[in-house]
Amino acid sequence: MSNTKYILVSVASVDAATLRPALELVGRLAEELKESAGALTTRYGVIATGDFTGKLVLFQGYGDLNGIDRAFSVYGRSKVYHELIATPSLDVVMRNIWKLEEIGFESGSSDHPAYGVMTRFSSADLMLDRMRELLPIFEAHGATVVRYGTLVTGNPCGGRLLGVGYPSMDAIEKTYGALRESPVYLQALAEIDLDWRNIIRFEG
Repeated sequence: MSNTKYILVSVASVDAATLRPALELVGRLAEELKESAGALTTRYGVIATGDFTGKLVLFQGYGDLNGIDRAFSVYGRSKVYHELIATPSLDVVMRNIWKLEEIGFESGSSDHPAYGVMTRFSSADLMLDRMRELLPIFEAHGATVVRYGTLVTGNPCGGRLLGVGYPSMDAIEKTYGALRESPVYLQALAEIDLDWRNIIRFEG
């Protein structure tokens, strides 16, 4: 796993007519966050399913909370950010901090994933052992990245969030086919309150 400990997740609505220009600006902002805020990783794209369908999403990872503080400083002085938020119809609808846990994911590719699946749920404890038991299934079906942890701000604060990157929709289908046959996965489902699961189409 990288040194990423916290991820700032931002979601914004935008009209279809201004989606493509807005995505281009998000891509430029992501590079600026790497250069000026020290972001260790960035991912951005469009949410393809669920309540946030069609909305933009930006993930930016940092080694500590000071990185998020630097990101807000970048927002304050960035011409790209101010051009982005001035985009007609663009409205930031969510911005949360996601605290990651070490679960031991070692496989994957250096390539950016084409798709991501985000699963949010509530549980009485972190369920780290369960997540570690499920890792081989994700690894066997091509997951490029697996992130897991807790939302520490926003709604629902305290909710668990699992993010998995994939090279294709086919890889997603095969992963969930295998999960449905896993006793560990079925037991985990019985122990949680599943909130939602959304697919993201990444642009960068």
